[in-house]
Amino acid sequence: MECNISIGDRLYSLTQFCELGLETDLHWLVSAQKFINFWLSGQEIFSITTSGSTGQPKKVEINRGQMIASAQATIKTLNLAEGTKALVCINTSFIGGQMMLVRAMVGNWQIDLVEPSIDLSESVNNNAYDFTALVPLQVNALLQSDRGKKLLNSVTKIIIGGAAVSKNLVEKLQPINAQCYHTYGMTETVSHIGLKPLNGPDKSEWFDVIGDNLVRLNQKNCLEIKGAVTNSEWIATNDIVEINGSKFKWLGRADLVVNSGGVKILIEAAEEKLNELLPDHLIGSITLWKRASEVFGEELIGISTSQKTIDFIRQNRNLLKEQLPKYYLAKTWCLTPAFVFTESGKVDRQATMNSSNEQETSSV
Repeated sequence: MECNISIGDRLYSLTQFCELGLETDLHWLVSAQKFINFWLSGQEIFSITTSGSTGQPKKVEINRGQMIASAQATIKTLNLAEGTKALVCINTSFIGGQMMLVRAMVGNWQIDLVEPSIDLSESVNNNAYDFTALVPLQVNALLQSDRGKKLLNSVTKIIIGGAAVSKNLVEKLQPINAQCYHTYGMTETVSHIGLKPLNGPDKSEWFDVIGDNLVRLNQKNCLEIKGAVTNSEWIATNDIVEINGSKFKWLGRADLVVNSGGVKILIEAAEEKLNELLPDHLIGSITLWKRASEVFGEELIGISTSQKTIDFIRQNRNLLKEQLPKYYLAKTWCLTPAFVFTESGKVDRQATMNSSNEQETSSV
């Protein structure tokens, strides 16, 4: 069996897909066609752009062997057999989408290729799938409607990555039939090297290391990874983790730390804990970032898309402070019309803060 690609109601072999004359504005198809063409031509080195979620995007060179090793690790771990029917609905300009294509070609899958969008409920046909990869934004959107939930329930296994998965989202996934996994990885590790079950009997707080990858902590308590996907070289990350054998628990990013008066605040941990204390209708309306402070060196800044959220925090400040770790509640809040996202679907915190209306900054 060979890998085939469905687009709408048309089925193509890889060769037929690569021969299609595509309009340049169909970016999602053009990027997939370009990558598959390179792969089928036997290209050995791929230059891939990182997502730029915590800094400027950069080019990373990855070889064919690394991609094959990554694909095989996922296929083996999740038992994705030849003929697997997969939905590809994330950006194939980045490593996550490109590795969906590589897994399909290495594993001889049948894939449905659809335009990436936040809400897939209207663009995906009522088909059953063995496997797909989604970003948290897409999962959240699908959970808002019966049609979206039906789509999630039509998939056997789902990997969710590219951004943090909130506890609120994990709770919403519990009734979903699909086995959902949060992924840990980056461009430099050729997509994920760890999988964490989010629902079902194996639900866990720990990532399981897949493939032949090894993990360790460096002097900064940050994760380092070595395996075939890294060309057997140790790669240092900016992620603070706890390790237990071949498992690890993610705690936060070292570059997403606010050093305020000598107190180090993990931005993502503070964000998650505050979200847990917000009313359901306000959850997801905040993000946190930092800026320089003459007094403290740095200070934690809150940003919200909802004035109601800022009002709630102001009115309940003392109660929230009692329930949060010390210094986890930002004193200054900015109102922004909308979060700014990177192309890979992560919140661009700096750009979001830059887009906020300073005249509507609220001290709470």
